[in-house]
Amino acid sequence: MSNAARDSERSVTQQSLEHHWRELRDVKWRRVGSMLETGAHRDQETVRAMVAAGINTLTREKDEAAAWRHFASGSDVVGIKINTQAGPLQSTRRAVVEAIAQGLRAAGVSATNIYVFDRDPNRMRAAGYLRTGATNQLQEVSIIDGTGWEPIAYFQDNLAGKLIWGDLLFGKDGEQDLSKRSHLPKLVTGTITKLINVPVLQNHDVCGLAGCLYNLSLGMVDNTRRFETVGQHGDPMIAEICNMPPLREKLVLNVVDGLIAGYAGGPGFKPRYSWPYGALYFSTDPVAIDSLCVEVLEAKGREAKVPPIRPLATHIATATRLGLGQSDPAEIALSEVKP
Repeated sequence: MSNAARDSERSVTQQSLEHHWRELRDVKWRRVGSMLETGAHRDQETVRAMVAAGINTLTREKDEAAAWRHFASGSDVVGIKINTQAGPLQSTRRAVVEAIAQGLRAAGVSATNIYVFDRDPNRMRAAGYLRTGATNQLQEVSIIDGTGWEPIAYFQDNLAGKLIWGDLLFGKDGEQDLSKRSHLPKLVTGTITKLINVPVLQNHDVCGLAGCLYNLSLGMVDNTRRFETVGQHGDPMIAEICNMPPLREKLVLNVVDGLIAGYAGGPGFKPRYSWPYGALYFSTDPVAIDSLCVEVLEAKGREAKVPPIRPLATHIATATRLGLGQSDPAEIALSEVKP
């Protein structure tokens, strides 16, 4: 990243009406991403315009339907993985999800073949999801008490975790509620053909960043508490789960909801450590986008004199070594485009 690009980064106040775009090109991997910021009131219309502009910039298409056809077509079943872990104030915003669904429908994907999902139904309801079920726009489902876990598709590690409600094997082995397995959702292994990842821009006090890679791994499989203890940092587990074929082969797009961002205290929402960043990031590369997000959060954290998060986010480098994307700043060029 050039010094000029670094100097151009700044937070956006709610009063600002100026729009800023930044386009990310991972030259080595020939992947492209873009980010759009706005300080305007983030109503549905504003967010809809942000998503349309971002996806068009990402694909270099002028027509939005053509842009979305880069990622899905009428024959696909698309899963949109959201993050509702932090509650209603810092979950993937419905306006962003509905804008993505609208674009997919324009590309020919049936509303009945668009699934918005997360793990915990209680947290989804708290964030404003699961209130209508199937609609004329999309379907909203949870994994727990919903579409369920796939018994034969799991990540296994030598570290055993204590099972709790919601884990597939909870209560099924007598008094020994321990397991070394973390199961994938049936929705991901069997139902969907394409996966769109929509996390929020939030730090994680143990894993560094609760970003794209986290949302696809510890934010989606069961029995994850064993990986989120102090000293564990979710590494290499986050990267190894993301490298599983059902995830790696079906993931087509990452959209980071940074309308509000949190630089400390995560993954829960802490108003003291959050600010209205007003950004959406788009990329096919979850590693590159997570690397950029770490820079953004660390810059804000330095202002508040909180500890850096990069030393904790070691899973990003592991994901690079596994070939999941690019994290080397020298291979990521950031340029600014003003419409």
